[in-house]
Amino acid sequence: LLARTIKPGKIKGTFWICTLLLVLSFAMPYLGDAEGVSVNSLYEVGCIIVLFPAIIWLGASGCCNHSLRKISKFLGDISYPLYISHYPIMYLFYMWLIKNQRYGFEDTIAVPILVVVLSVTMSYIYLKLYDEPIRKYLTKKFLQR
Repeated sequence: LLARTIKPGKIKGTFWICTLLLVLSFAMPYLGDAEGVSVNSLYEVGCIIVLFPAIIWLGASGCCNHSLRKISKFLGDISYPLYISHYPIMYLFYMWLIKNQRYGFEDTIAVPILVVVLSVTMSYIYLKLYDEPIRKYLTKKFLQR
């Protein structure tokens, strides 16, 4: 819908702006109920309807240097394998938290870092051993006739 309705502009520094907006939006703490209305649900709807499309538009409007382009390509390449594979790792992390009753930030800081590194590493492995070979095979089979 965005690609069909809104044309990207030319904005510098969008990588860092988008990164900051995503970090701030994901770091928002749980917002409680206000007289029967879940404020957290309203926040999430606002993110989905307004903030995330704005971030996508900003990302499409960006121009970046060579090193940021390489980082962006890498993150784009692992995005689908990461999307598919991070849930099992997160649930193992949650199981570990509950089993060991570790709920404080200072008790767990090393483990989330390990979870992120493990998720990105596994996604890269999945990309190279599964995703890219399958895409190459399907491209040969169906697009090169």
